[in-house]
Amino acid sequence: MAHAILAAEAEKRGLQIDVYSAGVYDFRGESAIDDTTRTCAMFDTPAPAEVATWVRDLPINAIDRFLVMEQHHADVLVGSYGIAPEKISLLGEFDLEEPGTEIADPFSRGRAVYEKSYRQIRDCIMRYLDVTEDLP
Repeated sequence: MAHAILAAEAEKRGLQIDVYSAGVYDFRGESAIDDTTRTCAMFDTPAPAEVATWVRDLPINAIDRFLVMEQHHADVLVGSYGIAPEKISLLGEFDLEEPGTEIADPFSRGRAVYEKSYRQIRDCIMRYLDVTEDLP
């Protein structure tokens, strides 16, 4: 959902950025989760049509900022992929209600959890785009 929200908002703002989404573990080729696609559609956010991607398949050296939902993801990026910690932000750092809070994966936790997660991710991404100095 984070990828879909960021890509849609970047387009609305006319930002020329590449948005990638990838797991820190290899689930390449897996289809998008129906709950994710359904939730994005409910909020009129085009869901990415792509199947799961693995971070190892990304142009890692060309990426300026990694936004992650959980600290564990940041730790794996640093420890397993050699990403500099200063290039990684916990998306929850941009949460106005609970700054720094991890955003738990809503996988298989029901529609209400997906909707709450979507709203939290959206709010954090909007704030990130409003305050970041990463973008041109």
